[in-house]
Amino acid sequence: MSREVSERAARVAPASRGSAPDAPIPNLVEQRIRFEPDGSVTAFSGKIEFGQGIRTAFAQIVAEELRLDPERVRMVMGDTAQVPFDRGTFGSRSIAQDGDALRKAAAYAREQLLRRASEKLGVARERLTIADGAVRDGGVRDGSRGLTYAALAADPPLAGEVPDDVPLTPASEHRVLGRPRARVEARDIVTGRATYVADVRLDGMLHGKRLQPPVRGARLRSLDDAAARAMPGVRVVRDGDFAGVVAERAAQAQAALDALEADWTSPNGDDQQTVVIPMREDDGVDAALASAAHVVEASYVLPYISNAPIGPSAAVADVRADEATIYAGTQRPFGLRTEIASALGLAEERVRVVPRMPSGTYGRNSVGDASFEAAMLSRLAKRPVLVQWTREEEFTYAPARPAAVLDAKVGVGADGSLVAWRYDEHTNAHGYGFAVDPRVAPFTSGRNAIPPYRFGKGRITLYIEPTPVRTASFRSLAAAENVFAIESLLDELAFAARTDPLTFRLRHIDDPRLRRVVEAVAERATLGERSSAGLGKGLACTIYHGTYCAQVAEVVIAANGTPRLTRFWCAVDPGLVVNPDGVRNQIEGGIQQSASWTLLEELGQRDGRITTTGWDTYPIATFRDAPEEIDVHVMGDEAKPSTGVGEPGTVPVAAAIANAIFAACGARVRELPIGAERVRRARPNG
Repeated sequence: MSREVSERAARVAPASRGSAPDAPIPNLVEQRIRFEPDGSVTAFSGKIEFGQGIRTAFAQIVAEELRLDPERVRMVMGDTAQVPFDRGTFGSRSIAQDGDALRKAAAYAREQLLRRASEKLGVARERLTIADGAVRDGGVRDGSRGLTYAALAADPPLAGEVPDDVPLTPASEHRVLGRPRARVEARDIVTGRATYVADVRLDGMLHGKRLQPPVRGARLRSLDDAAARAMPGVRVVRDGDFAGVVAERAAQAQAALDALEADWTSPNGDDQQTVVIPMREDDGVDAALASAAHVVEASYVLPYISNAPIGPSAAVADVRADEATIYAGTQRPFGLRTEIASALGLAEERVRVVPRMPSGTYGRNSVGDASFEAAMLSRLAKRPVLVQWTREEEFTYAPARPAAVLDAKVGVGADGSLVAWRYDEHTNAHGYGFAVDPRVAPFTSGRNAIPPYRFGKGRITLYIEPTPVRTASFRSLAAAENVFAIESLLDELAFAARTDPLTFRLRHIDDPRLRRVVEAVAERATLGERSSAGLGKGLACTIYHGTYCAQVAEVVIAANGTPRLTRFWCAVDPGLVVNPDGVRNQIEGGIQQSASWTLLEELGQRDGRITTTGWDTYPIATFRDAPEEIDVHVMGDEAKPSTGVGEPGTVPVAAAIANAIFAACGARVRELPIGAERVRRARPNG
């Protein structure tokens, strides 16, 4: 590590080492804002950029409070030797959490600069102006009497905990927030200049491959490595159940891996049990169901799906006797640091994780497979090692989005009210490991299982089922699963009550912000207008981590039952909008990804062994599958805190499509993916 980085690591390490899982993390201005001699600012965040546009949004946030052009704000993100501790980038919480912390730190720094300038210039604070990297005496017409930010912040250096009540720039004075801005990385990405994890090159670097266990929990009984050892330039390494090869070239490493002959024991799975977590349990649910005028009972099924990153996982590790540096595409730099330090037997502060741009994934980057493998291979080989997964490895060994079976039984009263709601969510662990923490599970595996509607008696239970398949967090965690069931069910309930789906929803919505986005998207999509045969529109909505999202899908059904998504509308309210273009980009991307897994995606497996190995057996949506139009209506609220948009756009999509298919041809499909065969089977006439 460089001297500057090492010194900064020493300053930020105490906050990371001493933080218990639920302990508040102090927001220290010296860990957040650095004023450069050229008038620019460097800001620090533990979050990472992997396609959400938060690097751009964070720069806008800091620039607004410090009266700078965003071009003059450089973001350092995720480097564990330079940034304050952060638990990870997930749950669409970056803007709400770290954006808020950065904004307050920048505002606090601004207030301290003004105070110091007032003292040094002997001028009342009210007479000072602050802009473009300097504080000036507004009473001097030519603006010549002033001090730069860097000079004011240097002696003594700005330090201290940022107060929560620091005055922020009011919305009426915003010049940067709420304005469209192109992503910082956009030009490099589209011109091919962007560099990714797999582009890292270190002196003396080897290429490495791990011998992967065939199923989760398998143990390495024996290894015949004679053929691999006979290959020139190849070294076989092993530490218990971990075995692999390193070589000067990637092709050598792959050939050596293919030459290994391993015998594995299979896990018996006896230690895995269903974990039952009540999320709401009212008395009298069964009696309320018995008294209902209409009862709708349905089960909804979702398969395992792959993260399917366009670029498979990669990492570079340089492990030495007393320190290690890991270059990784990770959503959890500090979590990865802890895991690597434990595996290597090093103190955490001796491990540096340097995030590099990963291939866009949502959840996959939370699990540091390639990073762990590179670190272990580097330790055993005593040289830097690059690990690059293949496409087949990514499908076969990477964790998948959990499967789900969602059983619902809901009663509707004679007046159209929801009198009873019984809902059993059966899914696998949504998270980073397989030990289920009942305190955390409702927020991950049970996310959005409680509907945003007014209902009477409720019994909502989460069942986390064991599985031989590796599962982990995925974009929106369990929310997309639960909202598919809940919003499909709302349409079925409306049908049973002989009410149109829009009216039925509005009758049961108490939250005015949710009502607002539902009414807005219905108006933009002209929901309720008569459609031609074979064409239908479907509505769905959600509240996801404080972001309000309502969507309408338009679907055309071909004669053979194939559904085609033709148009899509979305109204979204994420509170204070930082970058409207960024919001639209994230929502549009989420819609298209979710449409892909709704209509096409399913990961094949047999007894925990994944049978899907490539794009030929795992179709994803391409440009020709994209809707002809996606209309995203950003309905921000400047009076509300900013909330995230990375995940909410994905959540209601499947239900909106399923409801549109029902409107188009009367087929109520309750199992994903929704292809022609399932539509034909679900049609009233078959």
